[in-house]
Amino acid sequence: MAKGKKIEILDIKNIWLKVKPALAENIGDMDTFNRWIEPIVPLEANSEEIKLGVADDFTADWIGTHFDSIICNELSKYIPYKIKLTYETGHSVQITTQEEQSSYKKITSKESQEKTKSKQDVSNFDKEVSSDFTFASFVVGPENRFAFAAAYGAATGEGMIPNPLFIYGGTSSGKTHLMKAICNEVKTNKKNKVFEYVPCEDFLNIYVDCLRRNKHYEFRNRFRNVDYLLIDDIQFIANTPRLQEEFFNTFNSLYRENKIIVLTSDKIPAEINGLEPRLVSRFESGLTLEIEPYGEETRLAILRKKQEKHKIKIDDEILRFLARNISSHVRKLEGALNRLIAAVIYTNTKLTLETAEKLLKPYLEEAANHRISIERIQRTVAEHYDLRVSDLTGKKRPNNIALPRMIAMYLCRQLTDHSLPDIGDAFGRNHATVIHAVSKIEKDCQSDNSLSAVISQLKRRIQSVN
Repeated sequence: MAKGKKIEILDIKNIWLKVKPALAENIGDMDTFNRWIEPIVPLEANSEEIKLGVADDFTADWIGTHFDSIICNELSKYIPYKIKLTYETGHSVQITTQEEQSSYKKITSKESQEKTKSKQDVSNFDKEVSSDFTFASFVVGPENRFAFAAAYGAATGEGMIPNPLFIYGGTSSGKTHLMKAICNEVKTNKKNKVFEYVPCEDFLNIYVDCLRRNKHYEFRNRFRNVDYLLIDDIQFIANTPRLQEEFFNTFNSLYRENKIIVLTSDKIPAEINGLEPRLVSRFESGLTLEIEPYGEETRLAILRKKQEKHKIKIDDEILRFLARNISSHVRKLEGALNRLIAAVIYTNTKLTLETAEKLLKPYLEEAANHRISIERIQRTVAEHYDLRVSDLTGKKRPNNIALPRMIAMYLCRQLTDHSLPDIGDAFGRNHATVIHAVSKIEKDCQSDNSLSAVISQLKRRIQSVN
C-alpha cells in the first residue's frame, strides 16, 4: 500500500444485494445461480479488496475459475476501484428451499439403497436411463463398431472386458446411447449387480452438495459401492482439483476390486485441458476408442431405424437424399426426418423428392453453409503445424512441409466430395500426387499411432466447426 493512501470501507452487503439480480441474469440458468452464487456471503470490502464467504476450498476454486470475471464486472458498476476478490472458507449455508431439501433427500435415499448391493436404484435409473437405449436399437457401422463391441463386452462380460473403457466422439455420435445400453443390459441380465450412471455435471453437483452438508462419506459410499460406474462427458471434471483428487481415489478403489469403469468424452484424455496427468494416465490405461463421424451409409441406416417407430413410412430415395445432404450430426438428421413425418401427418402432404427438398430448405441451406471445404482443411492443418497455407500450396518440399501437405491432401479426400484433380489443383499438384499422399498416410497410420492420433485430432477440429 502506498504511504498515505486512504482505504475506504464499503457497504458490501447492500452492494451485493444490488448485484445479485444482475448476476442471475448474466448466468442465465437459475439452478447454476442458486448452487454457486446464492450461497455466497458478503463479508467485508474496502477500496483494495472484497472478501466473500464460501463453504469450502472446492467452492472457492470453482467460483474463482468460472464466475470471477462476471462478479467483478457487476461489482465494478457500484465500486469505482480496481476490484480484487478473495474468498474465505467455512461459511456454511443452510438448506432453505423445499426443492433443495427434496434433492438432498433423494441423494440420501439413493445412498441407503446402494449400501445394499443386492438392490439397484430403480427410481434414479428410470429418470436417467430410458429403456429405448439398448444394444439392439443401436445402429452399428464401420465408424462405431469397435466402440459398440467394447461396450457390449463390458456389459455382458463376453470376450475382452476393457477397464476402463473410454469412448470419445463428437456431438450426437451415440456415446450416451452406449452408456445407457450398458445400464439396461446390466439391469435386465445382471440383477445382482449395482451400477451408477451419471452425467459429469451431476457428479460435480452431488460432490458439492455432500461437501456443504459435511457428509463426504455419502459421496464415497455412493460411487465406490458399485459394480459399474459410468460417467458421461468426463471432460467437465477438468479444472476441478479437489473433485479430480476424489475421483482419482474412487477410480483406484473400483479398479483394485475389478469393477467396471466406463467414461465418455468429446476428446481423448490427453487433449482435455485441465485434467491432471495421473488421471490422463489412468484413463489411457484401458481401452480408448473413437466413434468417428458417420458416413452416408451409416446415416441412412440410422434414418431407417428411426422411422421404424413411426407409422408413416418414407420412401428410401428420400431417406438417402437426407443422408447424403445432412451430415453434421444425428440429431439434425432426426430433426429433418421428424419434419417430413409431421408434414405428412398434419397437412396430408404427399412426399416426393421435390416436396421433401422444399420442406427441408432450412436444413439444407445450413448444411451447405457448414460443408467442409478444402480451404478449411488447409487452414486447420497449417495452424496445427505452425505453417502458412501458402507453405502447403507452394513448391517447397522440406520434411516439415511435405508431411503436413500429405496429411491435408488425405483429409481433403476423406472429408470432402472433391475429385482427385480438384484436390491436386488446390495444392498446385496433379492427381497422381494426391493418390500417393493418400496411400502413404493410410499405410503409415496403420503402424504409427502418433500419426493416427494427429489425424483424428485434426478431423475433430475440422468437423467441430459444423
